[in-house]
Amino acid sequence: MKLIHISVQSSDARVMEKAAKTLRDQGINVECFCENCDVIDDNPEVYHRLVKETADADMVFIRCMGDIFRFKKFEKYEEVLKNYAGYVFIYSGSLDLMLLFRHLFKGSDDEFSLLRSFALYKGPENDVGILLWLANKLGLVDSVPEPVKQRTDGIYHPDYSKDISFEDYISNLDPNLPTAGFMFTSNLWIYNNLEHIDAMIHGLEDAGMNVIPVFFSASSMSVHGTYGSSTIFKKYLMDGEKSRVDVVVMCSSFSQLVNSRSTTGMSTPDEENFYKHLTNVPVLQALIVASEYSDYGSSAVGLDKNEISASVAWPEVDGQIITVPIAHSPPEYRKIRRNAPLPDRINHLARLAKNWAMLSRIPPSERRIAILMYQSRPDSGRIGNAAGLDVIESVCSMLKRLKLLGYSVDNIPETGKELITEILENVTNDLEWTPSEVVCEKALDLVDKKDYLQHFDKLSEFDKNSTIEHWGKPPGEIAVEKGKIIIPGLIKGNILIGYQPLRGWGEQIERIYHDPLLMSPHQYLEYYRWIQHEFKANVIVHMGTHGTLEWLPGKNVGLSSSCNPDFVLDATPHVYPYIIDDPGEGIQTKRRSEAVVIGHMNPTMARAGSYDELSEVEVPLQQYFKFKNMAAGERRTILISEIYEAAKKLDLFSDLGISADPGVDGFEPYLDKLHEYITEVKDALIRDGLHVLGRIPEGRHLDENIYSIMKVRNGSISPLREAVGDTMGYDLNHAVDFPNELSEDGRPNSEIIDYADSEVQTLLVEMRALDYNYSKCLDYVNGRYSSVSNSLIECVSFICTFLVPNLKNMGDEINNMMNAFEGKYVLPGPSGAPTRGNARILPMGRNYYGIDPDSVPNPSSWVIGKKMADQMINKYVEEKGTYPREVGFIIWATDTMKTGGDDLAYILWLMGVKPVWSKAGGQVIDLEVVPLSELKRPRIDVTVNITGLFRDTFPNLIDMIDDAVKLVSGLDESSDENYLADNLRKEILEGMKAGLTVDEARRKSSMRIFGAPPGAYGAGVNHAIETSEWKTVEDLADVYISWSSYAYGRGVHGESMKDQFVKRFSKVGVTVKNMPDREIDLLDCDDVYTYLGGMNSFVRAYGNPDAISVMGDGSNPEHLKLRNAAEECKFVFRSKILNPKYVEGLKEHGYRGAAELANVTEYLFAWDATSDIVDDWMYEQLADKFLFDNDTKEWMMDENPHALMNILNRLHEAISREMWNADQDTLEKLKQLYMQTEERLEEITDR
Repeated sequence: MKLIHISVQSSDARVMEKAAKTLRDQGINVECFCENCDVIDDNPEVYHRLVKETADADMVFIRCMGDIFRFKKFEKYEEVLKNYAGYVFIYSGSLDLMLLFRHLFKGSDDEFSLLRSFALYKGPENDVGILLWLANKLGLVDSVPEPVKQRTDGIYHPDYSKDISFEDYISNLDPNLPTAGFMFTSNLWIYNNLEHIDAMIHGLEDAGMNVIPVFFSASSMSVHGTYGSSTIFKKYLMDGEKSRVDVVVMCSSFSQLVNSRSTTGMSTPDEENFYKHLTNVPVLQALIVASEYSDYGSSAVGLDKNEISASVAWPEVDGQIITVPIAHSPPEYRKIRRNAPLPDRINHLARLAKNWAMLSRIPPSERRIAILMYQSRPDSGRIGNAAGLDVIESVCSMLKRLKLLGYSVDNIPETGKELITEILENVTNDLEWTPSEVVCEKALDLVDKKDYLQHFDKLSEFDKNSTIEHWGKPPGEIAVEKGKIIIPGLIKGNILIGYQPLRGWGEQIERIYHDPLLMSPHQYLEYYRWIQHEFKANVIVHMGTHGTLEWLPGKNVGLSSSCNPDFVLDATPHVYPYIIDDPGEGIQTKRRSEAVVIGHMNPTMARAGSYDELSEVEVPLQQYFKFKNMAAGERRTILISEIYEAAKKLDLFSDLGISADPGVDGFEPYLDKLHEYITEVKDALIRDGLHVLGRIPEGRHLDENIYSIMKVRNGSISPLREAVGDTMGYDLNHAVDFPNELSEDGRPNSEIIDYADSEVQTLLVEMRALDYNYSKCLDYVNGRYSSVSNSLIECVSFICTFLVPNLKNMGDEINNMMNAFEGKYVLPGPSGAPTRGNARILPMGRNYYGIDPDSVPNPSSWVIGKKMADQMINKYVEEKGTYPREVGFIIWATDTMKTGGDDLAYILWLMGVKPVWSKAGGQVIDLEVVPLSELKRPRIDVTVNITGLFRDTFPNLIDMIDDAVKLVSGLDESSDENYLADNLRKEILEGMKAGLTVDEARRKSSMRIFGAPPGAYGAGVNHAIETSEWKTVEDLADVYISWSSYAYGRGVHGESMKDQFVKRFSKVGVTVKNMPDREIDLLDCDDVYTYLGGMNSFVRAYGNPDAISVMGDGSNPEHLKLRNAAEECKFVFRSKILNPKYVEGLKEHGYRGAAELANVTEYLFAWDATSDIVDDWMYEQLADKFLFDNDTKEWMMDENPHALMNILNRLHEAISREMWNADQDTLEKLKQLYMQTEERLEEITDR
């Protein structure tokens, strides 16, 4: 007889081979085809073999943990099963799902129930029972045994009896030791796959802990005969209301919380989170690798795409701390997969568990916390740089809270200014101009070479040799004084305030041009060792987004002992406040540095609105459109002249793409476009200051938070302004799309937008005055308007009952950080851009998670991505008169997580491919070709530059893009219909002429995905810009090539293919990088110019001279926008940089606010260097606003003259490189200000 056995995320399918052998030993000839679904999904040949083997099989048995649709080929295979003559039995942990496919089983209900019991109870005896049932149906045996009911849970310890009672076991625990709960799946116990479990138990004990090792069924609580995980926690880990454990180590995939709750969806309501309400201790996720695992020196891959989804992404949803693999399956363990222990990783995890467990046992007065700020270069103007966060003020708040909680904290500064003054009076990473005697006097320590070598010599040979290759013999040259390693920072009692050590790119300029992999310097290693072993930190905190630790060389996830982040942190509890709007990079810190991430709010976002200069154009413009059809000739002419003169004065012609001055007589045709542009600029969201951890927004800032979050639709809740418009009888959606049209009352729609906006502002002020009491607020609205729309009533309710209460919980950012310091569990929560319809990611302070990688792109993002792609195509056709043939595309993991896959949908749609979703669950299970008749254009050849983070986080999407390329390239379509296939055919011929085999020529020519090499991150261009170590755009292009020319695809992982990279990107006619929200724009961080600017520098140097660069604006999914890179830069410059609201908001943050102005200046300069999109007037206006405005200049001179000098240096560099042709008067003013600033810095230094 013949059986097909498929395992869907359950025990290894090959366990059935052992049962088959038992029958063969009894004389029954049994043939088995056993395979796990991930292998079938990933290998078309295996799927075809499955179908072939099914044809003459007697039974198909599919065993899945829960969701059958995680088997992506299932729906396709289901069609085979519908015509299959044998028995089909599908077992699932969900009875509802089993009943959904009951019709496929041809046996009786009693037989169905019997087989379900065999499958439910599992184990060798029951696997034999399933085969004997089939043998009985085929007449080969006379009887079928009863199912053997296995224990679903219990205590297992290799040194105790297998039947020991719980009471007897816990009586042996030492009450003076911390206790770890060690949870692992009952499958391992049932099938006696316990070697790694034994090793983990002993490892925890060797670390000095009690262990309560519990096997349990991870099935849903809805499965008959099993319990949800919450019941197991109560039974074994709780003593009444008190936790028996100080930490939990979980060795089970997927979500334990989902299995134990009645609600559906990805997120678990707080009230159903038993991790919090029962044990309330950290939960550490232990990983298991299904294949052979090796050190980073041998392989940069830790886990594959299926393991990332099951063992990493879903446990993150539960708030678990992602750690390291404790077991793998080397070849000798793989016949029927067994798990072999990884001793050094078990040791690491045991020490990490012990360190987390001890936190609750150390009194606050003795607990030691190291708080590290980011100081990326030797620059005193940017200490505490972090995306959107006032780190200096946040650290002050933390120190005050720690003192209140009983920590030993000395000399607490009252304000951020006091703290930064103290920092600058001591030793930081900025050592260039610090006298030797000051360093020796004020450094926290100077470490002798011999002391450092004791630590260094413990590293692996690979790490030691690589470090010496990059940095020379210890102690190196970075942060070294008289042969000793400098330890900078401040110590305040038991709190250390330090600075993440320099990464050293400035000292390794030559490497920028040829090697993206750079090990951490000697001082970097010693600084963390000193914190751990000399300062004896119990917790390390990295302040804000982001530092360098999580980007050090090493595996993608599941780190080995030779991965830089692993041996740098060395099992120290790690807490990391991270901006909520950067989920990709936040997830990276969780996976590569075992961090508890504390999601914090982005800066308050506000409507840009108008300002004095803009009003000079806006006022006459609105008058023009208001009286356009009735104004007499003279009045009309005067208005046009006023608008023209104002637009010319403000250099608005370039914003509109007007290359030559049309003169006043030729300007009227541009007024429609100008008016639409000014309306867009005013309506943009911009940052209003920075965020301070735990600070609850008040007054204007609270209003702005509500306004920005309610500006777009939040699920079923209408945008607030739109709801107000409904109440007043205006269609705000239409007004936003057509601002030039006149409304029924004769006003331009732009005025209606402003009017509705002022109503919203009035409403928010009044609601605040009423303390958001829903009844009172509703009375106010009813009193203000004669008839109130349902949409406005819903908005008022949402604001009063959900939004404001959660905004007022902002204190949880610090509260939950303190909970982590105490060794408590931190509640999980979703992440993303709050202003993109994601109000429900509130409250803040959660250990945030990303998305299910198998659900990308989701149906909503598919619609948005298609629209954005069509916008780009239409723009190109409008400008060039033809379709774009080749497109270069930047895709980020962070954007993919925030949108659910808009960019991936964009890429697929350009190629003419669409995703196929499962009937239930929302997973993407296949791809389909879009017929040309539906596409209505040629298929476009897309080459993608992925980030290192995308490579690590979404290996499944790399495969998906590669599959799409192969699907499209294999179509029998003409060269005019399919640009990708046409290019491929030509390049294969070229390759064969060059001597390649046809297979190798096809393989190389098919590569469309490129990025940094495994273990490396970034595109390198930012390092060249920061250090000013470049001469021409070709230099920047060469850096981009060096860092980004590694090919990826199905079966290809970071193969160096520089020639293919150059060939692909030299042809692109369009470069694309979309921006999904306004929380982060192209002048907010260096990543955007590093990638898109890097690609543009390559195209400028070596590519298509007619190429265009575009950026999609997806901040409002209902009003998608597209601009070229120059337009986007000017749009942000007009709406934000020149806006007094922006600068005034930063002034509230003193030193850090001034640092932001220096950052913005550098990013603007970088866009000019890479993409040539910054006009002279932009430099002039920036200088006027930041430097020549007396109030702003004096503020910077007082708060952060270092940042002022940074701005001056960048502007001087722009002048010296002939990027800015500054007039003589400006040059003189810059010179005078430089001298004043230099004097100010000398004055500070001399103090």
